Amino acid sequence: MVNSEDRFAMLTIRPHKAVTVRGEFHALRLSNRNDLWYVGGGAFQPWTFGYIGRNTSGARSLANQYDTSVDYNINAHFAVTAYLGYAQGKAAMHTIYPKGTDGKFGYLELTYKF
Repeated sequence: MVNSEDRFAMLTIRPHKAVTVRGEFHALRLSNRNDLWYVGGGAFQPWTFGYIGRNTSGARSLANQYDTSVDYNINAHFAVTAYLGYAQGKAAMHTIYPKGTDGKFGYLELTYKF
């Protein structure tokens, strides 16, 4: 997290008082061509502290990430959120995953406030 750069732009619009739409773009890259790309889930393994460093052979560009979400407040208690994210793998990811670098993630969430 400390050896990476995130250049981003975000646009938020409210076409209606109950609806919020967000769009984000992130250009992710390593800070230095000699850095490792650290990936993992946190401190759950005592021998790796939950992270491992991957050598990118001098490549810095990790990915372009595109995010879109829509929040809809049905009433004072219920809200629905839809999210879709897409990551377009770049040079550093191609050195580690040559057969496929892109990723997609989405969810639909219903929230009840009491």
